[in-house]
Parts: sequence; structure tokens; C-alpha cells
Amino acid sequence: MKIIDILRLSLGNLRRNMLRTVLTISGVVVGIGTIVFLVSLGFGMQELAVSKVTNLDALTQMKVTPGKEGTSLNQVAVDKFKAISGVKAVSPLLRYSATINYSGYSGESIAYGITPKYLPLEDITVDYGIESFSSDDAKETVVTLAALKSLKLDNPPENALGKTVELKVVKVVGVDKKEEIPIQVKIIGISKDTENKSAYLPIDVVGRTDLTNFDSVKIKINDKELMPAVRKAVDSLGFPTTSINDTVNDINQVFVIVQFILGGFGFIALMVAAIGIFNTLTIALLERTHEIGIMKAIGGRNTDVAFVFTAEASMIGLFGGIIGVSIGWFLGILVNVLINYVATTLEGEASTLFATPWWFALSVIIFAFSVSTIAGIMPARRAAGLDPLEALRYE
Repeated sequence: MKIIDILRLSLGNLRRNMLRTVLTISGVVVGIGTIVFLVSLGFGMQELAVSKVTNLDALTQMKVTPGKEGTSLNQVAVDKFKAISGVKAVSPLLRYSATINYSGYSGESIAYGITPKYLPLEDITVDYGIESFSSDDAKETVVTLAALKSLKLDNPPENALGKTVELKVVKVVGVDKKEEIPIQVKIIGISKDTENKSAYLPIDVVGRTDLTNFDSVKIKINDKELMPAVRKAVDSLGFPTTSINDTVNDINQVFVIVQFILGGFGFIALMVAAIGIFNTLTIALLERTHEIGIMKAIGGRNTDVAFVFTAEASMIGLFGGIIGVSIGWFLGILVNVLINYVATTLEGEASTLFATPWWFALSVIIFAFSVSTIAGIMPARRAAGLDPLEALRYE
């Protein structure tokens, strides 16, 4: 018997008992729809969590901190980092305690010396003013709103642009000896950060030498795929590294567990549906025993009979999988729209809580097809093993 004949016969048998077929497929739809809906929630929450802690550019950056004794994070180390294959930019950073003064007002602050052209590497968002220094030794600064607040220059922030403030940078110049170095700088940019009292200025203005030990170094990679190799090279030089990729990996590991748990609930429903398929085909076997006897009497082989029953089970799984994925996906979109409508109405931020990757949808359909096929194997084998004479006498 040709495959097309088996499929036509199986489809005809399913259509002949339409109500039973619909109810059996509905069981698969419930199981698959539940899996897709719940696991899509897991995927959506995962993407939302990752998007909150990183962006595409951050995935190509790493932070290097001082290593053990004998591995100074100085200009020599920076030059070694620049020589590593795949490294696009290297930006050292100096960090000093400081006080910021203006017109009789003063406040505590942290002064950061950074490489001017690599200002974006330091995760600084300039909300007012310009985002770059005019030169590598320009006496200019980008400050946070928190630092301006102590100077009474935060209302409105734009008024602080162009004003000259004094930064008294505290440097260690000897054993237990510190020195305050006053630096006059012009405010060219302001960040809306209201928690950190910080001022960023060119590293040469803060002062450095070839022997200066940096507090940290930011490295930008050409491509995120090169991150493991570059990190390994930096680690081999004796310097510990951190990257947003570490956080992303931790988040992904947590949500893999969450997705398995959520998918488990749907899997239980699918197993119940598989029992329904087994039950449906077993009843069909009893109802069609005489028909099976006729098939064998006119030349039908055992494998033909088995294939007909197996094909019926497979079709139930295939149709149920496709419909279930569609319903689960649609419900996810519907709930997402409703949640975002409420969020935007209350002046909140719209976000995507449900995400259904195409590969996941395809995998679930294949899974439903496989489970249904397996559920139909035993009834199919029983049908194939019937004696033709006994089957013809069966009423």
C-alpha cells in the first residue's frame, strides 16, 4: 500500500468519527497550548531581564582590575592589552576622592580620569550638554546631577553648563600621606544620575605617568564571539576580568530551570492527551475489527494495517500541535497587549512578557507529533496482529 493511500485511509477514518477526533485533538491542543503559553512567558521574562542589564554594545566590553602582587595595572599592561588579537579599544581609568566647589558651596565627589575618546566605554549617559571633551588635556568635566545638587546647580541642570568649578583631588603621595590638588574645570556635560556624586575628566588632567597604577581598565572587543579568547588572554597575564556576559549567563541558567518547570505543567497535560489518543485508537480497533479482517483478506499486509493506525495517531498529534502552538502564541500576544495597555494607561513602561522563538514552536510541534505517534504504536501493533478469520467473524 502506498503512503498516499495510507494517509487518505487514515484521514477518512478520522473524519468518519469527527466528534471523537475533535475531542482527542482538543486534549493535545490543551497540552501543547499550555506548554507554549507558559514557556513563552519564561522566554519573555528572560529577554526582559537580559535587556535590563545589558545592550548589544555592552556584550563586547570587559573590565580588567588589578591582579595579585607583581602584576601592576599600568601603562605597560595597557600596551599588552592593545596587542591582543580582537581588541578594538583600551581605556584605563583613575579614581580619586575629591571635593567639588562652586561659589561657596562644596560637596564630596569621586573624580574619574578617563581617556577622552573612550568616554562611552564608561557607561556614562550625557543628558545635557556635549558627550566629548575638546582635547585630551582639556580642563573640562562631565558631572552627575547628584554632584550638582550639593552646589545648588541642579535646578535647572542646564544652567550649570559652561560654569567653571573647582575639583580638589585627593592623591596619595607617600606612605600615609595625602595631598589635595585643585583643578579648575568647565562643566560641558551633565548626567541625570541622582545617586552617584561623580565627575569625569580627561585622564591627563587628573595626572598620570607611565608608572601610574590604574584602578581599572575597560577593553572593547571587535566582536562578542571573540570575548572568550580575549578574556583568556587577559587572564593569562594575571589580571582578573569581569563582563556583563557573566550576568547574562547567570540569568540564562536561571531561566532554563524556570522554563523546564513551566513546561512541566504543560507536559503533564500532554501526557493526559497521549492517554486519550491511546484510548481512542483502542476503541477504534474494537469498532473496526471486522474492517481489518476484510483488509487482510483482500491482500492487506500487517505493516499496512499498522501504518494506518499509526498514521491516525500521528495526524492527531500533528494537528493538535499546530493548533496548540497557534493558540498558545495568540494567548501570549493577547495577554501582552492587555498588560501593556494597563501599563501605558498608568504611565508605566510597555514591555514584552511573552516571546515564542520559531525554533521552540517547531520543536513543540515535532514533540506533539512524536508523543502521539508513540501512543499509537501499541494499538497499531494489536491491529496488525489480528487473525483475519477471527476478525471477519467478529461482530
